[in-house]
Amino acid sequence: MEKRGHHICKMVNYAVRQKITKETSRRIGGKIVKTPGDVEVMIYKNKSKVEGGMKDIKVAAQKIYDILKKEGKTTTVDKRLIKKYNLV
Repeated sequence: MEKRGHHICKMVNYAVRQKITKETSRRIGGKIVKTPGDVEVMIYKNKSKVEGGMKDIKVAAQKIYDILKKEGKTTTVDKRLIKKYNLV
């Protein structure tokens, strides 16, 4: 099972989640090998993944807002989230 990551915010029935992998260094054969860290932001609807592979939370929030515009549910989005992520 794939880990969903940490909950960032929720708009209506869509959620923004962020998975962070930290930079690590291991000693293999006497040499130090570093693996770079990574951040992945994903959009979930209930427990199913809608979209992933984004690097910024604001991009994901804007995509959710665009989806809600198509569905006609923008009036149910919290005004604090609109102001926080500068949604248009």
